[in-house]
Amino acid sequence: MIRNFAGIFEAVARLPHKRTIAIAMAEDASVIEAVKQIDQQGIANALLVGNPEKIKTVAHRLGFKLRDAQIIAADTEEAIAREAVALVRSGRAEILMKGHISTPVLMKAVLNKESGLRKDAVLSHVAIAEVATYPKLIILSDGGINILPDLETKKAILRNAIFVAQKLGATQPKVAALCPIEKVNPKIQETVDAAELQKMAEGGEFGDIILEGPIATDVALSARAATRKELHSRIAGDTDIFLMPNITSGNAFIKILMFLANAKVGGIVVGATAPIVLLSRSDNPEEKLYSIALAILLSA
Repeated sequence: MIRNFAGIFEAVARLPHKRTIAIAMAEDASVIEAVKQIDQQGIANALLVGNPEKIKTVAHRLGFKLRDAQIIAADTEEAIAREAVALVRSGRAEILMKGHISTPVLMKAVLNKESGLRKDAVLSHVAIAEVATYPKLIILSDGGINILPDLETKKAILRNAIFVAQKLGATQPKVAALCPIEKVNPKIQETVDAAELQKMAEGGEFGDIILEGPIATDVALSARAATRKELHSRIAGDTDIFLMPNITSGNAFIKILMFLANAKVGGIVVGATAPIVLLSRSDNPEEKLYSIALAILLSA
């Protein structure tokens, strides 16, 4: 199994076909810097959608020479979103990436029933974190799209996360359905949902996985914590997927890792017909680069 971002980049470099990324509103320094890096590494091509003069100005400032064929002109945010999505839908690109465009505008184009990229699956955000104190990549979902998922939505989120884990080489992903406690409490809905998910997993509904829930975060992260609590766990300290009860906990978890544990982080939206790199406009070029590498791997 791939255990760090270096492994992801190595896997991407071995792919026989170089992917193309359609970037919506690419006139942004961190976006162009990420494009410059993927160009230098030779791992992907990019089609930059937006204002040609602004894109060229940013690229020139960064010392990156663009080809005219790389730039697709569009003026308004809505037109940019439609054009970027159309590039993926038509097969000219395999990955969609958010540049300096607002998320609602881009997602409206993605979710358009006639011209978008949506399929029957629920879209969910999957974050990948590399932390020096954990032995493998942390797969975390959903901290970006589904606000307060019910049981059915959690099942879809889980399936998307399993897809990512399998792309990373996990043959039997270990999943923690996170809760504040390890016992079912009817007053805490996530414990009820977690117990149901465990039953479903034991019945084979999600394929060859090991899911435990309800399970607290300390147990999911540490075999020592499980021993101290006198809990028998098959995943403690070796969890692949951290299934979050809601968007607030998922968002907080990943940002705590970033700011306090100096984690390397990438994120991707899964469930559409193509991977979507959907980062904040404030994210740095490294985070964009990690997310692009993950998207390339998932598109293979």
